[in-house]
Amino acid sequence: MGSRVRRPELDVLPISGGDTLTVKRYLTAAEFRGLIRASSRPVRVDPGATARDLALELDPTESGVAMVLAYLVDWTFTDFDGRPLVIRDQPPATVRALLDVIDADSYMEVQRAIQGHDTTIRALIADEKKTAGAPGATGS
Repeated sequence: MGSRVRRPELDVLPISGGDTLTVKRYLTAAEFRGLIRASSRPVRVDPGATARDLALELDPTESGVAMVLAYLVDWTFTDFDGRPLVIRDQPPATVRALLDVIDADSYMEVQRAIQGHDTTIRALIADEKKTAGAPGATGS
């Protein structure tokens, strides 16, 4: 039986202009729950519903940035004077503020790169699960 805890690993994603994004390879359960929480908003399913009767729905304006914040560790971005835009080890509010000042095309490139990374990692995990149960497989 394999461990259900993964070693923290980072991947470097190349993007345009020679820039790179450093991202977490995997999210922990807590990071995943935070991503879901940050991607959702409470809604009333019934106009007379109490606060306990609220449901959650995906917030399309927040889901992308929530994924970026969950995975992004560092980048090679600089300001217009060539000074690094430091995000490593910064609180989420600081990282979000820096995401908010880059141009929209660059933000969308970051979001697409991280969404692609997430898709790739989910497929890798699904393949691991399939092969873990196969005869002769050792799992990870």
